[in-house]
Formats: sequence, structure tokens, C-alpha cells
Amino acid sequence: MVKKHYEKEALMAVSFALAAIGLIMILDISSVRCSAKGISPYAVFLKQFLWFLLSTVVFFLMWEVDISTIRKFASYAIVVSVPVLIVLLIPGITPSVKGSHRWIFLTKSIAIQPVEFVKIFWIVYLADYLDRHRKDLFDFKVLVGPLIILIVLAGLVYSQPDFGSTVILLTVFMIVFFLASVPVSRLVGLALLGLPFLYWAVFASAYRRDRIISFLNPFKYASGEGYQLTRSLIAIASGGIIGKGAGSSTSRLMYLPAAHTDFVFSVFSEEFGLLGSIFILTLFVIFTVCGFRMAIRCKDNFSRILIAGLTSLIAFSAFANIAVCVGLLPTKGLALPFMSYGGSNLISTFLAVGLITTVYMESAERLYAR
Repeated sequence: MVKKHYEKEALMAVSFALAAIGLIMILDISSVRCSAKGISPYAVFLKQFLWFLLSTVVFFLMWEVDISTIRKFASYAIVVSVPVLIVLLIPGITPSVKGSHRWIFLTKSIAIQPVEFVKIFWIVYLADYLDRHRKDLFDFKVLVGPLIILIVLAGLVYSQPDFGSTVILLTVFMIVFFLASVPVSRLVGLALLGLPFLYWAVFASAYRRDRIISFLNPFKYASGEGYQLTRSLIAIASGGIIGKGAGSSTSRLMYLPAAHTDFVFSVFSEEFGLLGSIFILTLFVIFTVCGFRMAIRCKDNFSRILIAGLTSLIAFSAFANIAVCVGLLPTKGLALPFMSYGGSNLISTFLAVGLITTVYMESAERLYAR
């Protein structure tokens, strides 16, 4: 008798549960801000709800795609990503938002952030490439092609500027190569070569340098660069063990900037306390464990690398966002997967979950059904 595994079902349940909690928190936080602007208190919530519906459609559409089709379009997706990222940097084509050129505006109020999808395409490409060259991974020449593409993608994203997404692209590169059993010595060598450039990227910019300084002592710079972090820490601390209760946070009263985007976890912690924070962390841990267990059960190398890589992307993004909220990492505009406001991040996250489940169903469940 074939033993039934429920990791896929658990992963999907956690994904939709986190998205549902995110919608509730976005309504909770944004209603006050919208009312203050004289617009409907449901305006931001309804917009995010529509993004959620579209994300759900994308998720189920992925179930109609097979592994061979995914692999066939892997290289094309990366090739298309480069000119799209270049277009963002052309003056006059994309408007500047807070000094950055990260969005392609479809209308005045609807925009797409391409880098969120480039992260997914990047993992699919790497999984396909490393599987095709799995017998030659000890040859350094095999690493040259992906390394050149990484430099191009990272350079374009860094120029937007979007340092957070640049770090994610670099981190995913290292994680996927590790998952594909590329010799650790090669990865260590690449990391050491990249350290001077990383140091330059951080300290060549005055505002990034100021963020590092304020991160080390946020309350000293509470009126400047440390403002968001101090407000986030105060929100989390004031929640105590059980929280102030749903809709009772001070942060939602425009006390914490970007509360419904980068710091939704902080507001949730204030309202539901330490117990609520542990609950959210537990859901992300369950998601991560299920994703890796699904990867292990796949019968082919490409599926294992892809599922583990996409799981790592979501897990790393989640824990990086939470680490920023609690002061373990410098403040950076990273969304909390499933929960933060933003259509591109939500759609790309469910695109990743759709790829994880459809690849798992084809690679693993059919094997066990025999």
C-alpha cells in the first residue's frame, strides 16, 4: 500500500492562510490611512483583494503546465528579463518613485515590479542549467555562463536602485548552486571575490551607510534614519505576550511608516503579541519544511533543485523581512511574502507556489502512484 504524504496540501493551506491574514492586516492598517486621505477605507484592501484573486488564478494555471514546458521557456524568460530591466532605467519611460525606477505603470495607480518575477525566472533558469550540466559541476567553466548573467541582472537591479533585491539575487545564486551540489570550495571562492564589491555597494552610498550606522544604534538616530526601526521595535515590544487586540495597535494610526508593506509583521505583533508572532513564524517554518520535504521526494534533479530553490527564496525573503522588523538586519524595503501589500510580490509568490506544487505532482506523486 502506498503511503500518502500531505506536504503539498499543508504547503498550500499555509500559503492561503498567510495570504488571508495579510488581507485582514492590510484592511486593518490601511483603513485609517485611507480615511485620513478622504477616500474609501476599503480602497487599498479591495485593490489587494483583486491582486489576491489574480494570484489565485495564476496559482491554478500553473497546474496546467508540465515540467518540459517549464524547462523549455527557462532561458527565454531570462533573456526577456534583461531588456525589461533595462527599460526601467531609460529616462522618461518609467517615472521615479521615491528616487527609484522599479515599476512599470499600467495605469496611474496600477504598476508591476518586474524584479519580483525575475527572481522566479532566475531560479528556474539555474535549476535547468545546473541539471543539464550536473556531470560537469567540478569544471569552473560551467559556472561562467550563470555568473555573467548574474552580474548583468544584479547590476541592472542595483542601478534602479534596489539593493535588497540585488542581495536576494546573489543569495539565491549561492543557495541554488549549493543545492545542486556545486563544490563548496567554488562557492566560498565566489563569495570571497564578491565581498569587496558588496562592501563598495553598501558604503559607497551615503544613505546606505547611514542606515548601517543607525541600525547599530537606532534610538540614537530615532528622528532620522532610525525612525522606522525604532517605531517597529516599540510596536513589537508594546504588544507584550498576548497583544493589544485586533485593530487596537497604535502603529496603524500612521505612527509607523510603510506599516502595510514592509512592517506588517510589526503591526501584527503589536495586536497579537508574542504568541501571534510565534504563530506567523511557525507557519513560515511549516511552509519551508514542507517545501524541502517535497523537493527530497522528487525523482529528477531539476525538480529537486527548482522546488528547493523556490522554497528557499520565499523562506529567505520572509525571515529577512521579519529580521528587519525586530532589528536583526538593517532597514530595507523587503516585502513579507503573502502578507505585505503589493500585487507584484503576491502574484510572483503564488507563481512560485504554483510551480512548486505542479512540479511536485509530476515528479513525485506520479512516482508514488505507480
